[in-house]
This record gives sequence, C-alpha cells and structure tokens, in this order.
Amino acid sequence: MICCFELCLTVLLCHNLETSSNLSNNQKFMTDFEVKSISEINSTKFNISVCNLPADYIQIVGIKNGNYQIAFDLNYFTNCKGEKLENKLRRYPKEIRDAFYKRSQNAEFPNWFVIDNSRTIVLKIRSSREEKWGRPLVLQAIQDILYSDYWTNTKRNVLSEINSRIFYMEFPQGKEPGTSALTQTQQKQQHEMVKNRILKRGNSGRTNFFSVASGTKINKLDVDTSLFRDECEKDLKNDICTDLGFAASLLSGTSSSYSSQQNNLQLVISQVYSWVESISYKLVKAINQNIIRDTENQVDIYYLPCSIVNRKEFVNQMKELYTLGHGSLSAWIASTGINPDAYLSLMEMEKIEQWDEKFKPHLTSFTASSNNNGRPENTDSINENTIKSKSNNSNNIPKVTR
Repeated sequence: MICCFELCLTVLLCHNLETSSNLSNNQKFMTDFEVKSISEINSTKFNISVCNLPADYIQIVGIKNGNYQIAFDLNYFTNCKGEKLENKLRRYPKEIRDAFYKRSQNAEFPNWFVIDNSRTIVLKIRSSREEKWGRPLVLQAIQDILYSDYWTNTKRNVLSEINSRIFYMEFPQGKEPGTSALTQTQQKQQHEMVKNRILKRGNSGRTNFFSVASGTKINKLDVDTSLFRDECEKDLKNDICTDLGFAASLLSGTSSSYSSQQNNLQLVISQVYSWVESISYKLVKAINQNIIRDTENQVDIYYLPCSIVNRKEFVNQMKELYTLGHGSLSAWIASTGINPDAYLSLMEMEKIEQWDEKFKPHLTSFTASSNNNGRPENTDSINENTIKSKSNNSNNIPKVTR
C-alpha cells in the first residue's frame, strides 16, 4: 500500500530486488543522522530486500522483454550532506555500488548507469507506454488544490482584519459645516480617552466606562465575511474530489446515500487493485528470475478482489461456489478476512484434541432430530390430485421458473 500512496504523489515508482549479502557493519556508536536512516537488515542465511530507488535520479531508457529498462544517475552519491558516503551506498544494491566505484576510478565514464531490468520493479500510471514519465493522481486536481490554498490564506487574512478592527469617532458638529463644537484640546482629550478604553476592551473581568461629548458618534469599519459561507468551501472540495475521481461525500460521509458512497469507494478500490496487480506481477517476475530460477516451480501472487466494501457479497459468492460447484475452501476462508493457514491450523488442533467429542452441541430444534427424518409419507391417501401426481411422477418433472 505504500507503493500505491507513492503513485499518487510521484510520476515514477522504481524498486530494485537485492539478493546479495549486505555489507557488514559492526559499529556500536551512531550519530543522530545514522539512527534516522533506515536500511534493510537480513540474516546470513537469507538475503533478499526490495530497495526503493529515488525517482528524481531514475529515467526510463527503453523496453526489454516487455519490461521497462531504467538508468540510475550516479551523481546521486556525489552530494552527501550530513551523511557518510559509505552509509549512503550501503542502502543501495550491489550492482549500483559496483558501478559507482568503477566510475570513481575512471572519470570518463558517463554518470547514467543502466540497471539489469530482471531485478527492477518499475511502474508508472496515466501515461502511454512510450512516455518516459507517468502522471501522478493529484495532477488533475493541482489547479483546484492551489486555489484551495489561496482560498484558505484569504480567509486567514479576513480573520486577521476582523481581529484588528478599525474604529473611528465623529466629533459633534459645530455651527458651520466641517467644524466641531469641541475645541482642539477637548478633541485631543476625548480622542485619547476613547482610544485607551477601546484598546483595553479585551481585558476580561473588568468593566470599562467612559463618557463623550453630546453628538459624538463612535463607529467601526465592517469587514465582508461572505467568504465564510459553507457553500463556497463545499463547491471547492467537490471540485478537488471530482478531479481525483471520487465524490467528496465519500470522505465526509454526509449529503449522500449509502449506496452512492459504496459505489464511489468501489471505484477507488478498483483503481488501487489495478496498481497492486501490476506491482505484484513485476515483483513475481523478479523473484522467479533471481531467486527461484526454476521454470517448472515458479511462484505467483494473486490478490483476491475483496475489500471491506464487497466482503459480504464476496463471501456469499465463494460460499455458492463451494456448496453448488467445485469451489475452494481456502478462497472461502480468505474472503472472510481470515488467513486460511491460521484457520486450517485451528481446525487441525481441534480435531487432534477431539473438540467434537468433548463439546457436544446443545440439543435444540436445529441440532436434534428423531430416527424418522422428514415428513411421513401417507401411502393410503385417496386424494384425487395426489393419485394423479404419483401416477404421472410429477414431483420429479423439472419445473420452468418464470
């Protein structure tokens, strides 16, 4: 699932299957940077790991045997900030390490190294086979996402304006227009008094009081708050979700019926399954060619198209295949979400410990029955319809379903 999440954000997903022995590292003291660096640790008997390759330093250079051929930029190791070159090389396959050492000895070698495509797992989405790069899932919604960020910043600015409101005061008008009935000194005193009381209005637990001259008006500049309407933000979220390929109600769980949300979730899961199938196919290819190496005993990985959305339906389908046809018990068990190996191990344990003999089912109408099972047959019936039915063997004639 990590791989699928990366596909939503990146344009190329590249991994390399490493089967060689890891470099030994017996150091007992580590720096903070080394502690944060994660590397694969395997035992001496089994060495296999899948190394994630940086997409910024990978390019598709061709197609070989139906699989992408990629090249790795060795300049990735030339700039090691805060990390030793040896520690950085340790996390990458032996093939890439050897190529870097070889290029270090001969500067005339180009910086792009072609990796063996039998070991690589390369996947790109939403692009043709001939294109070098894929298209991330968020690309279609990037414009609306940027607009959503701009919308959020604008609302924050409006909130800042509301929290820093501007008040103004009109002095009482004098005899002539444009003049005040207060003198300059009175205007200044009243201005300072009103300003101090307004600035201290946020103090809790106290009451502020002041008096002004007759005819004085104190007002504030109103700020437009129409941006905070729910409809505007809902429309923006709906546009982003539609660009991503599902309805916004799938995330919020509101303003939609259960069936429509279920259909949207099935669309998303089907897309994820298609990515998982592609990744598993390439992983199986790498395992068979580098680990199994036997064409008659190859392994395969298959994911049941079952999820939390369609689990109930899938269980019923597996049940019908098992009861009506030649279905698989393992598939039936796996459809319920239980590991078949764990389930069968429990059955074997219960059989060995004879649970059926120790724990008898309670006698109820469902578990208890007499020796004469079923409805008793009345051989002496003189009903005219019964006699005709028996003589014509009507019970065994297939009935047409309408």
